[in-house]
Amino acid sequence: MFAEERYIRIVEQVSSQGKATVGELSAALGVSPVTIRRDLETLEARRLLVRTHGGAMPADNEPLEVAQERSFNEKAGALAAEKLRIAEAAAQLVKDEEAILLTPGTTNMLLARLLAGKRALTVVTNAANIAIQLSETGDADVHLIGGIMRRKSFGLVGPQGEMALRGIRVDKLFLGVDGLDFDAGLTTPNIQEASINRTMIDIAKQVIVVADHSKFGRVMFSRIAGLDAVHTVISDKMLPNQAADRLRELGIELILV
Repeated sequence: MFAEERYIRIVEQVSSQGKATVGELSAALGVSPVTIRRDLETLEARRLLVRTHGGAMPADNEPLEVAQERSFNEKAGALAAEKLRIAEAAAQLVKDEEAILLTPGTTNMLLARLLAGKRALTVVTNAANIAIQLSETGDADVHLIGGIMRRKSFGLVGPQGEMALRGIRVDKLFLGVDGLDFDAGLTTPNIQEASINRTMIDIAKQVIVVADHSKFGRVMFSRIAGLDAVHTVISDKMLPNQAADRLRELGIELILV
């Protein structure tokens, strides 16, 4: 069994049981306690669980403020490998000559870099850094939606941008979120970002959420929309089976990478 496969099994067992001991995990996976302890250190560093004396508990047991928001640079270093795989999968969904919309975020910043080989794209974004990235790496027709720039996300928000969005239509929206919960829906810490995200959903033929597994089960301050607005979710293979099954039951296409 490869290390990544063990990580998935460990997170699933800890999440389903609420806690697990080193002995239980060692027996379930057929590896030594030393290997399990090393795996738990790795998973805690990735913020996938919290180590306890003799075992681990889900990371969700850590307190999370609903209005808490990390800066773009703080987010960039978290789960970087997973975000790159999600961005690569998202890029495969983009076809030549399409009009797409990218929200601010670290995963969409990676996606912007991967669009260089696409032909005759029209890319709309309200993220200043993504617009600059696109202008430097490809020949896409880039539309930067105006508004007031938020320093934490480099996103432009406000009625000016929402008004501009209402006058256009796009084939695909790649939507980054801070929280995805089966009861609360899609959420983000900032009210203005939630508002402009709702307008983006309204003008897109297809809504594709790009969210690593750490976003699942989180509920942030501002609600964007319910999951009935989502057509596709791209996440990583650390997503627990329960969450994956729920998405499929809702008729949402799930791409795990």
